[in-house]
Amino acid sequence: MPPTPKATKLAIMGHFLAPTSTATTRNLQYKCKHCNSCISANIRATSSNLKRHMKRKHPSISTELICTPPSSSDPTQPSASFCTVTKKWRDADPRQLRLTNCLINFIASDLIPLSIVDSAAFCELITTAEPCYTMPSHNHLSYTLLPRHYAAVQANLKLKMQQAQDMCLTIDIWSNRNMHCFIVITGHYILDYNMHSIIVACKRFKGSNIADNIHHTYQETIACYNLAHRVSTIVTDNAANMVKAFTLPGMEDLAEEEDELEAEGEEVTVTDEFDYLPHERSSRFAHTLQLVVKDGLKEAGQMHTVIAKIANFISHVRKSTTATEIPESSLKLVLANATLWNSQLKMLRSLLCLPDSVLDQLDFPGKLTPYEMKIATELCDILQPFEDTTDSVQGDKVITSSMVIICVRVLRHQLQSLGHSYDWKLVATLQAAVEKRLAPYESIENFRLATTLDPRFKLDWCTKEEVIGVRDLLSSKASAISPTPSSESSSPSPPAKRLKLTDFMSRRKLVPVSAPTPSTLHPEVQDYLTRATVTDDSEPLTFWKDNRHRYPTLAKLACKYLAIPASSAPVDRLFSIAGKIFRPERCNLTDSKFEQLMMILCNSKLH
Repeated sequence: MPPTPKATKLAIMGHFLAPTSTATTRNLQYKCKHCNSCISANIRATSSNLKRHMKRKHPSISTELICTPPSSSDPTQPSASFCTVTKKWRDADPRQLRLTNCLINFIASDLIPLSIVDSAAFCELITTAEPCYTMPSHNHLSYTLLPRHYAAVQANLKLKMQQAQDMCLTIDIWSNRNMHCFIVITGHYILDYNMHSIIVACKRFKGSNIADNIHHTYQETIACYNLAHRVSTIVTDNAANMVKAFTLPGMEDLAEEEDELEAEGEEVTVTDEFDYLPHERSSRFAHTLQLVVKDGLKEAGQMHTVIAKIANFISHVRKSTTATEIPESSLKLVLANATLWNSQLKMLRSLLCLPDSVLDQLDFPGKLTPYEMKIATELCDILQPFEDTTDSVQGDKVITSSMVIICVRVLRHQLQSLGHSYDWKLVATLQAAVEKRLAPYESIENFRLATTLDPRFKLDWCTKEEVIGVRDLLSSKASAISPTPSSESSSPSPPAKRLKLTDFMSRRKLVPVSAPTPSTLHPEVQDYLTRATVTDDSEPLTFWKDNRHRYPTLAKLACKYLAIPASSAPVDRLFSIAGKIFRPERCNLTDSKFEQLMMILCNSKLH
């Protein structure tokens, strides 16, 4: 017996409606399965109400009623069936645009090839998740959608940088597997008392790496983003071409030596155009710190033999299938990296951490003698302060400029203590290298101001002879911004505990922070310096955010000088990401696509 018209309508509406507890055949109380909206009507009006609701609330889903006469051979076949036709979103639909942006961010963030949109399995996944979405083709994604997304990120980047009062730029050059050079410029600034790090440019660098070409690329980038009056400091490495490219005529720069990685006999020239060149340039402290350790290891003498022997031993263990299984249950051996000095320290430490029982099981003809193990242990003790110092200045979106002078004085103090314990030429060489390469950082104005504006240190790092000069320098900087600021006086706070890295300062005889100060000082400076330092777990930017009304002028100076990075950690991370993008199977990636992917990846949070 064929179904009645009322049963047919109820069956059709069952594809879209879920009956409620009060639903009957005469008084319908149904809810839409897509949005849980209640649809109440009599049996005749429900179908029209349903179509009206679907058209108004769910335009992408259309309904069609297909009436099929019952078959005489199959009495169980229904007289009516219902089918759903899914409409694809248009290109301008906000949902289509939002999912496309998510797709581009997914490709850029996870370093996925653009050809993933041609994958049948990936298309099936997206279609199952959202049938209305139209997957873009490879060409449309590569030549239209990706450049459009890149332009949007760049426009938002320009808007963000215009809000910053002062910016610090870091500049470096990197080569991919095909030996194509790229110049990378990153920006660092403090906005709303939060540290921001962005990638400003990642451009193909053609021609020789001479100062003239570097300077020209820098000028183009500054003009593109209109940063002529916002860049206060440039941080580069110690290469002669970088030093010459960012040195104003007639100004003496920090005594830099040509980088060891620079080609010998390379020509260094620079033009006379200095339209957008700031007055401040400094070298990366972490890079110079690495040169100090290299200077010391050159004079290590017998230690070279021990380090090489340990490297050969670990290389043998890592290549041997039977030997690799022995230390697997204990600790993993680490092989040194040729570009990072602290990787050698980690290599030595990984071997020293292995129990003697495990070392005895490893069959290697050149095993270390007890004397050589003792040398490796002492070498780790001597280089430990340098590792701690490197870790303290490495970081992204953290304050590192205020740690530069502190680290120099900590190293000087700890090497002096090690000299009494170890009568080695290595210690003396490291002391000489610290005085030659790192001591000049103590006289750089940017780092002196940054350390003083760090509420954890203030003037505690100064000697008696340095207090007056640093205090007057900060006062002159504050007076240049606000000659007559308002200040609130208060009694000095009790002394705060010191950072672990700067424990030695608590043992020094310093000028008390509450000592009388001349009335000619800027009122904010006088009030700020008479208050005690904050605790070691305090965030400097949090202090300035909480005291921005008490010290409005000093807060501006803090945002300027505390934003300077002491290391190239942000750029090094970009180079690591770039190396993953240029995998061997992706070496055909064009320069423009590489730049677009890098900018989207590193600045996606701004878009």
